[in-house]
Amino acid sequence: MRFDKLDLNLLVVLDALLTTRSVTRTAERVFLSQPATSLSLKRLREYFKDELLQPIGKSFVLTPLAAELAKPVHDVLLQVQAISRAQPTFDPARSQRRFVIDSSDYVISVLLSEMVRRAASAAPGMEFDLRARSPQSRELLQSGEIELLITPQFALVPGQPSELLFEDTFSCLVSPEYFGTKKKLTTEQYFEASHIGVEWGGGQRLTYDQQLISVGKRARKQDVIAPSFTLVPHLLVGTPRIATLPTRLAQQIAARFALRVVQCPVDIPPFAEHMQWHKYQERDPAIAWLRGLLLEIAEEMKPTSVP
Repeated sequence: MRFDKLDLNLLVVLDALLTTRSVTRTAERVFLSQPATSLSLKRLREYFKDELLQPIGKSFVLTPLAAELAKPVHDVLLQVQAISRAQPTFDPARSQRRFVIDSSDYVISVLLSEMVRRAASAAPGMEFDLRARSPQSRELLQSGEIELLITPQFALVPGQPSELLFEDTFSCLVSPEYFGTKKKLTTEQYFEASHIGVEWGGGQRLTYDQQLISVGKRARKQDVIAPSFTLVPHLLVGTPRIATLPTRLAQQIAARFALRVVQCPVDIPPFAEHMQWHKYQERDPAIAWLRGLLLEIAEEMKPTSVP
């Protein structure tokens, strides 16, 4: 099919070329042979009267025109995808959709694990690719490579729709053999102890709770940084360290390990987790169903409290 003398099938190849900057990887992505992909690039160059990809050493870079084309071409394909998925009715029990969701392992533990359980009966044909949130998550949402991003408000992607899922507080997790049965630590105990921190969002050495703590110039000694929340109990059991974690996760961990949840003696504001999707997927019935399921689960979550 042609529009303004452009073969619209070439837009898929153009999008892949501008993304990968490689004929080989484009061929793999669009399921064409390398000669066919090279021919498509030749036709695109003739149509736009521009090289689009310029060789520099062993790699390619985008020409100024190609750089300008990258976003509008990708947006057009996202809109076409949204149109192709439009259905008068949606039956989750018959759906074969695969969803990619970026979140922290904390969110997977307290929210997405329940979503997966419910979907196993309500939508047995659906597949879920749960990925760790990373510095690239924003770009992946913008490009449509992930369907949902679940993140605190500070990391939301500007210009894309979002909705509040749930709120949580922070509590301390400790080994009772070192801290006894007290329900709350003193400020001195908190700052004199060593701490286990967790990277929040991939590669952030300043952990999220540390960013929120407001106690003047006092700083914690974090001598262990874990790459995920779920590793914390393995590093904490049997040590005099303290882990400051979201309360819901701390309670889950304490129910499975020889650890206790106690009130945090310093002021850390509550935080909220939001889900976000691409604006072109606003009317996608499958994504709307999934968002509804997540909201349903979030509404059933009990308020956090530490005895």
